[in-house]
Amino acid sequence: MMGMKMTAWHTGNAGVVIQVLNIEEKGCAAIGFDVFARQPGGLYPDTPEAIRQELLRDIREKKLGTLVFTHEHADHFCPEDVAEALKMNPDLRIISTEETIRRIRALEPEAGRLTAVAASEQKYRVMTLPGMRLTLFNSIHMGDWFADIQNLVCLLEAGGKHLMLPGDARPEKFLYERTAVWSKKIDWLIGPFPLMGLPSSRRLITRYLELGDVLAIHLPRPDKDTESWRKNAQHICETAGDGLPVPVFGDGTGKRYEL
Repeated sequence: MMGMKMTAWHTGNAGVVIQVLNIEEKGCAAIGFDVFARQPGGLYPDTPEAIRQELLRDIREKKLGTLVFTHEHADHFCPEDVAEALKMNPDLRIISTEETIRRIRALEPEAGRLTAVAASEQKYRVMTLPGMRLTLFNSIHMGDWFADIQNLVCLLEAGGKHLMLPGDARPEKFLYERTAVWSKKIDWLIGPFPLMGLPSSRRLITRYLELGDVLAIHLPRPDKDTESWRKNAQHICETAGDGLPVPVFGDGTGKRYEL
């Protein structure tokens, strides 16, 4: 879209801030997804302290007014960091699952702008935010051992583009079929590397979506990746020959990508 610039700031692991700059009107809108992660010693990296401080500063200065957390796992969500953010800006809007909101309220019972999407909700939840439109729906978390975890798939219209941020959604027919009802054309898929690294997922993407570009995130720490997940995923992406784009792999935490 003319006069618009959109970027994705990779804050660590599965965290991104989508920023839309209206060059002509000199306006800016931003929304964060899974930006506070803290799981010391875990398979996936935490939000670096320098980036955590920058996020808190943007929240305090009201440059970042909405945060979405796809589910409650510690590699996506840290309730203590969210509570600190709410103290800095009581008007901060938080959108998430029932369990995530429950954990925030346990620390900040007076917090006002908390929106929980019920696990039983089967319809799309549509929210109009400054400079963008957010659509959410419930999905099953990938991995049979996490099948009871509520996960939100986030579909974002911003800057004239359609973005898909699925959290840790199981890459099955339901995910892509439901997304295609919203928009078959996806300009950017920003999600965990297995969505592009699993042949079964790639076949479903080819069947249901018209995919533009991909930012693959949620990558394991190099010293913890004993099964070479990162390397194998990239190999599949580069050799599949199915017409899907080769992802940009988000190895560089803190990097900003132009969308």
